[in-house]
Amino acid sequence: MPEKLSNEQRHERIFCTFTHIRIAWFFVAFCSWAVFSSWKGLDKPLSRPSLFELPFYILVVVVYSPIFLLIFRCFPERFVIGIATVHTAMAVVSWFVPTLFNPVTGFVGRVFFALWVLAFLMSLSMPIQSLRNPYVEPEKGDTALEKRRLLIMSAAIVILFLLGALLYFVPFR
Repeated sequence: MPEKLSNEQRHERIFCTFTHIRIAWFFVAFCSWAVFSSWKGLDKPLSRPSLFELPFYILVVVVYSPIFLLIFRCFPERFVIGIATVHTAMAVVSWFVPTLFNPVTGFVGRVFFALWVLAFLMSLSMPIQSLRNPYVEPEKGDTALEKRRLLIMSAAIVILFLLGALLYFVPFR
């Protein structure tokens, strides 16, 4: 019978950016993309989701963000999830009350740009840390079960990204 893993053990074994080099580089690439997109959005009004995208945004804020906060345990990971959640929640609120953020749009854009730059600078140390302290798999354990769970999680993330791309590229008629 497979052993029951705590959230900390699961995080260290599968998702930790400080012990897995590929995940660390993915995190650096994501943060650099976020800095670039935030820089391009400086001094522009907050984008409001369409009526078709609004349920997806609400689902991300209400359901997926708490799940990600349970999975990811390190501070930089939670910091990035927090920034993305607040930005998505502001987009949802701006859909219901469009004029709420208009007076402070420039300030909000600059704050998010500064937060993403800070997250990017924190992420630069992760590949170095993961090279110094790689995760060493324990000798006994059921790796087939972990691989199956990782496959299911990967499939769920791919489906989430495909739905997001579909919502982004398919026009609402």
